[in-house]
This record gives sequence, C-alpha cells and structure tokens, in this order.
Amino acid sequence: MTKTTFINRLAQQSGLTNEQSTTVINLIENHNILSNSEKEAIIAHIASELDLDSTKAKSVYSSIKQIIYSEIKSQTVKWIAGTAVIVVAGIIVFRLRKK
Repeated sequence: MTKTTFINRLAQQSGLTNEQSTTVINLIENHNILSNSEKEAIIAHIASELDLDSTKAKSVYSSIKQIIYSEIKSQTVKWIAGTAVIVVAGIIVFRLRKK
C-alpha cells in the first residue's frame, strides 16, 4: 500500500480530511504504531496535533490499526496463495520428469 492510498483510506474510514490524514500519517511515522506501550502517547499526539477530543483521537487510532492489520492480512493471504501455487507447480513438474 502506498502512502497516498493509506491517507485516502484513513480519510474515508475516520471522517478526516485528506490534509488531516496526511498530518496523522506523518505523525505516526515517528512512533511504533504496533506497540501497545505507545498507544496513549500516539492518541495524545493525534488529539493535540489535530485539536480533537480524546474519543475522536482514539477512533482515528483504531482506524489506523484496522487499515494496517487488514493490509497485513491481505498481503499474507497473497503470499500464502502464491507459495501454494509454486509448490503445486513444482510437484507437477517433478512427477512429469519422473515418468
């Protein structure tokens, strides 16, 4: 996923403008978004940077994590499917060579 796609998906999912989403994406680049220990700091940073209340900032944080996790899942499924195709093709070639 490109940064532009991430910005657009965040804007669509969270109700932010593209400019606000760009600000949030640039902000989270300085944090480990997957670390639970940084969750509160990230939410506070989003709230202060965009002048949002805590509830809306938590919603934006949740949207970011959902987008990231769905992308990881999508890429993993593609990788597994691609690997399965390669293995099956290898088995077919190996059996054909035996005959």
